[in-house]
Amino acid sequence: MQRRAAAIYFVFFLVVGAGAYAYIGVAEQTSQPQYDLDGTMVESNETVAIGETEYTLSAINREGGSHGSGGELVSELTWTNDSYVGTGSISHNSTTEYQNESYRVLVANETGVSEFTLEAQQNVSAILQADPAVENTTATRDGTEYVVYQNNDTIQPLAEYLPEPERQTVSEGETFPYEGNDATVANVTTSEVRLEWDSSEENTVELTEGGNVTLANGQQYFANYHGEESVSVVPASQYSEYVQTNNELDSFQTRLNGLWGIAIISGLAALTVLSTAYLPVRG
Repeated sequence: MQRRAAAIYFVFFLVVGAGAYAYIGVAEQTSQPQYDLDGTMVESNETVAIGETEYTLSAINREGGSHGSGGELVSELTWTNDSYVGTGSISHNSTTEYQNESYRVLVANETGVSEFTLEAQQNVSAILQADPAVENTTATRDGTEYVVYQNNDTIQPLAEYLPEPERQTVSEGETFPYEGNDATVANVTTSEVRLEWDSSEENTVELTEGGNVTLANGQQYFANYHGEESVSVVPASQYSEYVQTNNELDSFQTRLNGLWGIAIISGLAALTVLSTAYLPVRG
């Protein structure tokens, strides 16, 4: 009698567990919520166009997991901005290279200034050595630097001795070489000269699941991964739909976990009943 009852309970728990397990398989195939997002799908190391700009996706990797599992899917999206405008500045009374020579940049201290002067830096040592009438070095007295004549040891202020330096004037809108670029003088103030030039700039953003990024067109997008092979770059206007699907997936997973619990507990109960039925009976 005991074993007959145990067999009935065993079959009951077995049917419940098997039913729960079978429903899990069916639900995963037919009822699992799916993302329905209108984005641009990109595969690892692929180049695609989003709007008028081409983007290249790096390899997709997992970060933060352990022993090669778990972790967050991460990749990088790179593009080149060909309309980038480089900028730079040269301070008043500083030195700069121009046509392989060193010049001092001088800006007049006046209102509405729109140009600056390049004053050639003179090689005092070379000038003195080229003149046999003077010593090769200068002398300083009371803070003033002097040239010393060899014949009678007379002196002359260095500023009076030196020839007029070469000077050139550069105005706003003119081209001026700057750090290897053909720059345009954009603006001149009493304190500095502002320069601009056409250039290109490489930009990179990191894509994480659901993370927002701003692309070349100034619009916001977010990433939705499809495993480790590809990712969709989706306009931010669809983010609410993405969040809703995530909530549905969480709810679906909660129900699946409940079914897994039923299947596991039923299986354990069936084994317990079966093993208990075969325990020896006293007497």
